[in-house]
Amino acid sequence: MRRSTGGGHAGGWGQRGVSRRLFLRGTALTTFGLAGAALIGCDDDDEPADGDGTPGGGATTPSGAPSPGGTATGGPPAGGGEIGTADVVGIWGEEVPNFEAMVAPWEDDTGGTMEFVGTRELAALLTTRVEGGNPPDIALPAEVGLFQQFAREGLLVPLSECGVDEEAMGNYPEGFVDLGTVDGELYGYFMKADSKGTIWYNPRLFDEQGWEPLTADSSFDDLVSLSEEIAGAGFTPWSMGVEAAGDSGWPGTDWIQQILLNESGPEVYDGIVDGSVPFTDPAMRSAWESFGQIALTEGWTVQGGGQGINATNFINSTYPPFESEPQAAMVYLGGFAAGFIQEQFPDLVAGEDYDFFPFPGGAITGSANIAYAFNSEETTCSLLMYLATAEAQQVWVDRGGFVSVHQGVSLDAYPDEVSRRQAAQLTEAEVFRFDLDDGIGGDVQQAYFSAVTEYLQDPSQLDALLEQIEAARA
Repeated sequence: MRRSTGGGHAGGWGQRGVSRRLFLRGTALTTFGLAGAALIGCDDDDEPADGDGTPGGGATTPSGAPSPGGTATGGPPAGGGEIGTADVVGIWGEEVPNFEAMVAPWEDDTGGTMEFVGTRELAALLTTRVEGGNPPDIALPAEVGLFQQFAREGLLVPLSECGVDEEAMGNYPEGFVDLGTVDGELYGYFMKADSKGTIWYNPRLFDEQGWEPLTADSSFDDLVSLSEEIAGAGFTPWSMGVEAAGDSGWPGTDWIQQILLNESGPEVYDGIVDGSVPFTDPAMRSAWESFGQIALTEGWTVQGGGQGINATNFINSTYPPFESEPQAAMVYLGGFAAGFIQEQFPDLVAGEDYDFFPFPGGAITGSANIAYAFNSEETTCSLLMYLATAEAQQVWVDRGGFVSVHQGVSLDAYPDEVSRRQAAQLTEAEVFRFDLDDGIGGDVQQAYFSAVTEYLQDPSQLDALLEQIEAARA
């Protein structure tokens, strides 16, 4: 692993630099309209973050603001002998302590510090900062459309300029390397991945009631039948929430994309992403209606229907099945939900008190955070290289709620069987697709999110909503 020390540590550096963080809950800003290819890869949706609501507030570029083209205008701090501060933006909020623990060894070894800004509305923040000539050093988003546009406009630094290309090409699956490559140049690598084929349930409750978890060979009709069985026993089948500040609605799109991929196959799914199949296609309409069957059947959600689902934050929706007196039997959310459950219920044991079964049908969608840089300063390259390594990613793997696609992190490295099965879903799935809305990005993505909340309020408007999403492609 390459580590830059910035000329050594004056006076014998013995203390880890302090990671400073800021969480933003801002209003939605205008983003570029983007289109992305449906490639095999993955993305991560996380929580809205707290803070002052000012995009970019509190984040500074310590060694001089890079030009939009990524050329460093500064350098390592003079006189101190320390490597400097890395300005990093990402989508994490509740998970930030885990990310800070991951960065801590780099801070220990280099004397550097990381200044982190987390926000769910990261595409808007990045757009604003880049247009203002103040991009961060490193970005860790989940959306690939904006990444591809930045790369094509010459705003990003190829990984080769930081010496990270060999690490990425030698240790990451080909599909992920391809997704980080734009016009033949490798600009990013996928660090944290998540399966979105995970339905979380309470194993003790299922055992007590005699309910059987589904398998990858099950069908969506089997999921409906399981829901009917649970409701027939006088229990609420589901917890569901789609509130996520300016990105409210995205948890519903995860339902729809999983259903679409398993009901209609990869070709239709890819066509929705690249635009050759419109959102108004009958296959997409069917996927929405199947989602609505779960969300809007009376008595099937603890939130009491569309209005309650819209009002419930997606993180909070993970809690009801795992209360001491469970309020629901299941919750559907990506693999990252394990971290929310662990945080809220630290005494629960993975595999005994909480577990997941695969989304019926076997095909898997997923998400991942892509790491890329806007300059090739010493501090930037040092941290970018460190984050690409198995050593760095193992830190978060050990803490739970993290799936690495680095081939140096084996399945045996995960702390429990639940985490290992999540990792296996990503590495062994016969059919896998990148998160649909993140593969498209831009105005279409935002229209898609908004349509979910409107559909939950009034499902009779479905046709008009699908037309609105398709019109956003223009």
